[in-house]
Amino acid sequence: MQRWIVLTVLTSALTGLAVPAVADAPAPTGDPAPAATVAAIGEVRIDPRLPGRVRVDVDYLCSVADETRSLTVSVEQRDPEDSSSIAFGSSRTAEADVICDGTRQHRQVVVQSKTVNWIPGADAVVIATVSDIGATPSAFADSRRVKLAAG
Repeated sequence: MQRWIVLTVLTSALTGLAVPAVADAPAPTGDPAPAATVAAIGEVRIDPRLPGRVRVDVDYLCSVADETRSLTVSVEQRDPEDSSSIAFGSSRTAEADVICDGTRQHRQVVVQSKTVNWIPGADAVVIATVSDIGATPSAFADSRRVKLAAG
């Protein structure tokens, strides 16, 4: 008797699985897809008047956002003649100055070295990060190894 009950319950459950699935309704096409968050490092030059500063051109794009957003650029450079000497610095753009409206933006960011002056012609690592909480993806970074050029 118990086997018959188990078999009946199991058969009823499997019958429910055999019902054809109803196709999901297609997504509405009227709303445009949100723009992706991207960043691209452009020209990087040492300030000719202040060799402790480097100017980094950054192009970025982020979607319209009511959430927190930021643009951060950091630069690190080792002295080719003295491996213990490292110039580094970082600059964060104020949230109110980061325009996220779905269009490509251009900004020149000044990064001040916290240690020693930048060395023209030496390799440096430059990282630009755009964060746009609420977007997809919520952050994007571009990094490059470049030779710093004098002003």
